[in-house]
Amino acid sequence: MAEKTRIITIGRRCGSGGREIGMKLAEKLGLPFYDKEIITSAAKESGLCDSFMENFEQTPTASLLYSLVMNAQNGGFYMGKPIELVAYEAQINAVRAAAAKGPCIIVGRCADYILKDDYDVVSVFITASPEYRARRTAEFDGTDIKEARQKTIRMDKARASYHNYHAETKWGASDSYELCINSERLSSDDAAELIVKYINSRK
Repeated sequence: MAEKTRIITIGRRCGSGGREIGMKLAEKLGLPFYDKEIITSAAKESGLCDSFMENFEQTPTASLLYSLVMNAQNGGFYMGKPIELVAYEAQINAVRAAAAKGPCIIVGRCADYILKDDYDVVSVFITASPEYRARRTAEFDGTDIKEARQKTIRMDKARASYHNYHAETKWGASDSYELCINSERLSSDDAAELIVKYINSRK
């Protein structure tokens, strides 16, 4: 039996530098990197705009469920389905299409769960302390620390809600991933190198 294609997925807490680590990992391994590209592809396939697709993943499940109910009651359908369902199916198809092209690195989008049965998925989660993540977010966004702290809380809540609703694993829980890394203790380059070493030593 042929070996399954290896896909590296990266989950991350807001402000932890997961996207940066993923990009450096892609450079080290010479693999395609997918993050916002998934959103663009999904938007193109579904006919929905990029901003809707991006906000879709960042909306807490309670709000999504409320929207599904309200849209069903008020005729909020697209292509014969509730618009949120169209968006979710488009993201699944975009993740699968990216993986079908060959080994790659995918950030977020429940990719670890979506691909687990058909690919050799190496799931990685990047975390760090709330204080560290708030400082990085404030610096990146050019905002004060209070606003940055609120953003990290809001984004983490939305990501967890999205993942936990669509997957059987729990977002951010150590036993939901093969490898968890505290980015506060490593540079992004060193974190990427650690992932490379893990993959090379992996059975």
